[in-house]
Amino acid sequence: GERVPLAGSPEWSSGNLARRRLASGGEVRAPEATRALEAAVCYCETCRRASGGAGMAWVEGDQATLRVYGALHTWRSSDHGARQLCPECGSQLFRLEDAQPGVVEVAVGTLDDASAIRSTRSAFANQRPRWDARLALGSSQPLAPVPGLVAKGALQCDAPGQPERDETLQSMLTSTQDAFVSIDPGGYITEWNPQAQATLGWSYDEAIGRPMHELIIPPEMRSAHLYGMARLQRTGEGPVLRRRFEVDALHKDGHRLPVELSIAPLRMAGGIGATAFIRDTSQRQAVERELRANQDLLQRTGELALVGSWTVDLRTREVHWSAMVRRIHGVDEAFVPTLPGVVGFYEDGAQERLVTAFEQGIEDGQKWEIEAPLRTPDGRRVWARAIGNTEYDEHGAPVRVVGALQDITGRKRAEESLHMLTQILEATPDYVVQADSTGQVTYMNPAARQAQGYDAGYDVTQHRFTDFNTPETTRRYRDEVMPSVHKTGVWMGESTVLVAGQPIAVDHSVLSHKDATGQVVRYTAVMRDISAQQRARADLFRQQRTLSSIAEAIPDVIAVVDREGRYEFVNSAFEKLVGPSRAEIVGHRIGEVMPIQELQGSMAHVQKAQGGEPTSFELDLQLGGRQRNMAITLVPRLSEGGTPDGFIAVLDDVTIHRQRESRLIGLSERDGLTGLMNRQGLQAYLQRIPIGEAHGVAMLYVDVDRFKPVNDTWGHPVGDQLLQAEAGRFLAQVRPED
Repeated sequence: GERVPLAGSPEWSSGNLARRRLASGGEVRAPEATRALEAAVCYCETCRRASGGAGMAWVEGDQATLRVYGALHTWRSSDHGARQLCPECGSQLFRLEDAQPGVVEVAVGTLDDASAIRSTRSAFANQRPRWDARLALGSSQPLAPVPGLVAKGALQCDAPGQPERDETLQSMLTSTQDAFVSIDPGGYITEWNPQAQATLGWSYDEAIGRPMHELIIPPEMRSAHLYGMARLQRTGEGPVLRRRFEVDALHKDGHRLPVELSIAPLRMAGGIGATAFIRDTSQRQAVERELRANQDLLQRTGELALVGSWTVDLRTREVHWSAMVRRIHGVDEAFVPTLPGVVGFYEDGAQERLVTAFEQGIEDGQKWEIEAPLRTPDGRRVWARAIGNTEYDEHGAPVRVVGALQDITGRKRAEESLHMLTQILEATPDYVVQADSTGQVTYMNPAARQAQGYDAGYDVTQHRFTDFNTPETTRRYRDEVMPSVHKTGVWMGESTVLVAGQPIAVDHSVLSHKDATGQVVRYTAVMRDISAQQRARADLFRQQRTLSSIAEAIPDVIAVVDREGRYEFVNSAFEKLVGPSRAEIVGHRIGEVMPIQELQGSMAHVQKAQGGEPTSFELDLQLGGRQRNMAITLVPRLSEGGTPDGFIAVLDDVTIHRQRESRLIGLSERDGLTGLMNRQGLQAYLQRIPIGEAHGVAMLYVDVDRFKPVNDTWGHPVGDQLLQAEAGRFLAQVRPED
């Protein structure tokens, strides 16, 4: 009939199950026009060759006839159904129900679509199908034996002496520790030794005659196995033959187990079968996993502890370093260590000690250990702890030195810090006392011992910490010190303690020390005798009070200004002068208190005083609504280091004095009758004129004629009036500034 395309038909997708009415002679008919269809039943090599390489597909047609190539294996199970499977790959292609003899269930797509493969292993795990008969679809009459299928337990071989060899072979297979499985060219199991049952769970009777891939091969690997068997039949070769490899096998109860597999081809009637030795590697892999875990733990432990291993082969002089030893030396995997090179890493003083310990260990067999500094190629200084031990052969000859190397730089630094701290505690004049968590004294430094009158051999542990406290300090410990130490870890303040039975003032610090769990294990108190400082503070306070009293008592205005120009102190006279209160003045800058426009001319003097130079000047200020003339003296203040640290300003109000002085000067320079300048006034005026402006000065000299007759005739009072009148006329004729 007409050939219909088999692949890619839209009506059928890979993996579907189609039901068709069974006619006669193995034909599948549909209610359309009759078409003769030719199709391959699966993807095995035989079926692919039969279909010309077109592959597997099913199409729909009216009264279509399905022509099957190759014999189909049929078996009947307890579910009242007959199944036919491809003899090459074991894929189920048809299913015939006893209750519906006219309906055939057809598998579309087999190997490439797992959902379309009805596995007898998974569907009927408790049923053992009969594979030794070939039946027509729906028939119960056995046909000829399937080609290539041999009797149970018999490896097919045509060589002479077969019985004896079979007996020997069976004995070997029974006693071997590995599972042994053989299959015929169709992939059906023909041999299954006791170890196979112990390893894979299936008994001999359950396994013989079953397709191997359904029993022990995981589902995702079955396709590859079937393709491999087809290739073996075609070429006699395969990629897994005659070599050992590891793979997962399927146990009867469904769990997977790792096995080591060795496969060899076996020629027999009908094609090429195969034999396989299977070794359960579960225990070995568990041991290997544990070993790897231990090695990983050892490596991580070594990394945490900075410990690595090394060996020296005394016969070949080869040196081996672990990764951690290379890391300690600061080299990579490309570096090749040698004995002279190893010694060269260490500093000069340590090289001789290392060589001596190494050679002495070989000579006497004793384990040796040294701690020494080395230098890495990048110049880092690393402290290392080297341990070595010599191994000997059966004749007592040294063959190898094995050892470990640990980076102890952190520990050495801690030891150096502790040593330095101990030296500080031993040398400090401060009193250092330690006590345990109960308050029992455990340590006193030499300064504390000397202050208490204890020698170096005196047992201080017989005292409690409170033995050296005054009652007031003991109360403060209970109410203030210990709560603060437990909360923040430290307390600092001033207190009094008993030294040689006498109370002294101390600057007091208390610290707590905790263990890894956070529990306090000891306390440390550091005390400094501040009796002299307290006396000095008291003296200074008295002096300050005295100076403050003096500053308040004197009428002069006094102010203290810091280096930034801010008022630190002013006396009451300063308050009265400027107006604001002392609280409003202290802390503010000069320009914030005094009129800044009137201070412009005095800033040069302020800068001199800030630079450490005393200076004096006069300044007219508008204060309190009055013009005041102030005589100001600025005295620099020096710090403890002798550098300028602000200044002290003393202000004297000379307004009245200057007014009196100005009045006296005016009387001496002007005529008392007329108010005009006299000779002294003229000279003073001329001296005040700048030299550069002298060319613009004009002077008028007037002589009054016949003045004497006025005095003689009218008398001196009339003469005085005349002079005053003339002076008035003169003043009226000139400018106010003249």
